[in-house]
Amino acid sequence: MKTTSLLLLLVLGILNTIGCSQDEKPTAEQIEPALRTYLVMEKARTCGGTVSVDRVAINKIGDFESKLDGYPVYATFAVVCVDGSNSSSWVSDDTSTANFTTVVRKKMSGEFECFMPELVQQRQNALQRQADGVDPNLLKTDAPKPITAPR
Repeated sequence: MKTTSLLLLLVLGILNTIGCSQDEKPTAEQIEPALRTYLVMEKARTCGGTVSVDRVAINKIGDFESKLDGYPVYATFAVVCVDGSNSSSWVSDDTSTANFTTVVRKKMSGEFECFMPELVQQRQNALQRQADGVDPNLLKTDAPKPITAPR
């Protein structure tokens, strides 16, 4: 019985140490490699060619948010996909803190990883499905020009 209690206390102590390690906010230098990897992986989902990060600048790392299970990262970036003679870009120049680019957390190995929380991803997927279901003809703006008073 004492051995079980001791083991339980040891495990709880380890979990508490790991949980409390979230109090140390990472620096931009610590997470930039993880952010670059995340951006390449996200663009590679829709790219059949080579993906590269042209630029990335971390504007802010927010405070730890338990509902996100990490620190929100606000960044500007430019990612390019080159597929043969075609290329496409994924660019964000938004320097506000209205929308985070990704969330970062420290793995058990001590490295950082960037990810998009499942809840946020589900919302984005739902919005995309709704947008995909809209008749393209409804999005056309063939509205008449406004009438102006004669001079």
